[in-house]
Amino acid sequence: MNFAINKGDKTEEFIDVLKEMYSIDQLKQLAKKNLYTCPYCQVPLRVKSGEDRGTYFAHPSNLACLESKQVEVAYRQYKKQIQRESLRHPVLVSMIKDELDTAAAGRDLVEIVEGYRVPRFTKHYPDLYVQIGSKEWAITVLTDMTEHESIEHSRNFKARHQYFIENGLVPLWLIDKANFTAETMKSSILMWEIEWLSSHTSKEDYTWKKEIATYTNREELFEVLGYTTSGIKANRVTEMKSIYYISLIEDKNYIRVFRFIDDLKESIYRGFLIGETSRVSFSQALHIENEAFMLRDPEQELSFRKNFKDTFLQAKMRKEEIEQRVLNEQEEQAKILQENREQENEDAVDPAVIEKVETYEVVSSQPDNSLSSSQKASASTAMTRQEKELDEHFRQLFYELNRGKVQNLTFHVSEKKYNEFLERMKTMRVEGASYILSSNQVWRSIILRWLEENYYLENWNISIQMMMGILKNAQVEFTENRDEILKVPIRDFLSIYQKLLKKDLKVKNNFIINS
Repeated sequence: MNFAINKGDKTEEFIDVLKEMYSIDQLKQLAKKNLYTCPYCQVPLRVKSGEDRGTYFAHPSNLACLESKQVEVAYRQYKKQIQRESLRHPVLVSMIKDELDTAAAGRDLVEIVEGYRVPRFTKHYPDLYVQIGSKEWAITVLTDMTEHESIEHSRNFKARHQYFIENGLVPLWLIDKANFTAETMKSSILMWEIEWLSSHTSKEDYTWKKEIATYTNREELFEVLGYTTSGIKANRVTEMKSIYYISLIEDKNYIRVFRFIDDLKESIYRGFLIGETSRVSFSQALHIENEAFMLRDPEQELSFRKNFKDTFLQAKMRKEEIEQRVLNEQEEQAKILQENREQENEDAVDPAVIEKVETYEVVSSQPDNSLSSSQKASASTAMTRQEKELDEHFRQLFYELNRGKVQNLTFHVSEKKYNEFLERMKTMRVEGASYILSSNQVWRSIILRWLEENYYLENWNISIQMMMGILKNAQVEFTENRDEILKVPIRDFLSIYQKLLKKDLKVKNNFIINS
């Protein structure tokens, strides 16, 4: 056996703890004076030691104790179950048990015992079994994890989790903080499958979810606070969960509560981290209230919810101000550009050309709505060979006059196709889009409007640096990375534009992207 009752003060003594305080010979001498007894049959135990079984408590050879043998079998199975854990595991379990014993002091109907000592557990064992009134808990600590171990043990983990539930227990998994991983710039938490399975929805999560629902929804929350995901679906239900990590801070252990909105759970396990993280002492986290554990700091949570709401509303207001400012500037730029075009057209008129053109009687036919503005304008009504030659001459003359001048792209493509093209450009996945903090609708619309109004018939050179300058002048917000990184989404967006320009709009000019 690995534990016994100290006859002197009626406390439980564990052999692994005793070995750190006494030598094996000292323990054998103490046992010879009948200090240690079996907790089941009260027979004095001896201390034995060997290479195969290590150091342990043993019954006298002529006595048999069925209950202790059953516990011994369960203990060996439990040791196999936790053999993957780090050296911190037994230390953390011991600390948690001490805190639980303190929390249970003076309370009736509270039982705290090692999982392998509960007779009804025959397949899987929690580190600690706790019964508070009519409610039973299975507390388990997880330490070392790697990708290989996560995949290998996830099936066993699921089986353990389900086994506890089927036996009427509430599983509570506490994970060593060393396994925590987050994308801080994107407010996301990344988890192994085991970590994700260990998360659950607590009473505090319901409070968070209910309050957030009073001022926003899931899609708006993600967009305003800059959380990018491939899992966005309209009207998806907000699933709020918590995951509990054990963290050593300044030589003191805390339970860190990370709340997140569940997001991806297929090839990776990912969620949107909510607000700040609660740092709760063991004594407060394991404090017993209403047949459950507190696992939170109520005052902290109240403050966190208020700060989170304020942060969101300020970000939403800032986003709306930026979008309105951009729209105003776009309208102003469009007005100035239109005035410049009108002036250029007046300056470009050749009286000789007008005189020759006026010699023709223009016969207008019913317009074809499938044609672009430029196609409608250039549709020929020439009939004779002489008229066709002269018509082609003036077309070429018009092209020569305008190929080096800025054009509006909408004059050269079908309106219907162009609107479809814009919608596609606004929703295409762009590499590095998370480096731009403003919404996709805002920054993509700025680039698309500029490209529309600055089209060239032949060589169309576009500078990525210039595009970044235009966005910054329009108050588009970026992350605090180097320019080389911030250019990534702009370059990718222009590359997509370049491909779709020829594929969807059939534009044949030479679109060139420069750094």
